[in-house]
Amino acid sequence: MLECNEDITILKNGYKIIQKKEGFRFSVDAVLLADFFLPTKLGKVLDIGTGTAIIAILIAIKEKGNDITGIDIQDQSCDLARRNVALNNLENKIKIYNCDIKRYPQGNTFDYIVSNPPYMKIDGKKQNEYISKSIARHEVELTLEELVKNAKRLLKPIGTFTLIHRSYRFTEICRVLEDSGFSLKRVRFVHFSREKNSNLVLIEAVKGKKCKLEIEPPVYLEESGY
Repeated sequence: MLECNEDITILKNGYKIIQKKEGFRFSVDAVLLADFFLPTKLGKVLDIGTGTAIIAILIAIKEKGNDITGIDIQDQSCDLARRNVALNNLENKIKIYNCDIKRYPQGNTFDYIVSNPPYMKIDGKKQNEYISKSIARHEVELTLEELVKNAKRLLKPIGTFTLIHRSYRFTEICRVLEDSGFSLKRVRFVHFSREKNSNLVLIEAVKGKKCKLEIEPPVYLEESGY
């Protein structure tokens, strides 16, 4: 099952993830997002930009979803994601589609959407030489505005959108979400340590329903065991 440029990462619970040695590799961001994702009941889950399918797999093995769709624009990522789903015997819970989310037709379909999207704007700076890394990290194929717009389109009324992003873009993310008809429900900031400023932020927003915002206790990676 392994190709010459791949290796396997063993998760704490014994599940396995095949990854490219030189391509985009999942990080603590995916684990944080899967932990933060808090469905009120089992429903249809969409993972936008699924990559290796790590988030979809973590959601499935944490029993937070059993009808999960992973979408990615990169065909190589989708091939890898399908192999990871099969490797972990989760074909009955996770389906993978090679598709541009902007053209995915199933509007008002999902109860929950999760995403670990590209964090960085296209600003003229040099991008990674590996196209898979560049697309995963930079807004080459999907901007923040496009992500939010399509999350709203694909969610059912009162559906939730949960994402992880860079803290320095927090106010921008809030504005885009609210302008698109989302209401922020939960926010948690992530710090490497108590001495470091927050680098990441976890956000849950609800489509078409006013929520009382909860700022949850921060996560300190140095202490949390992630």
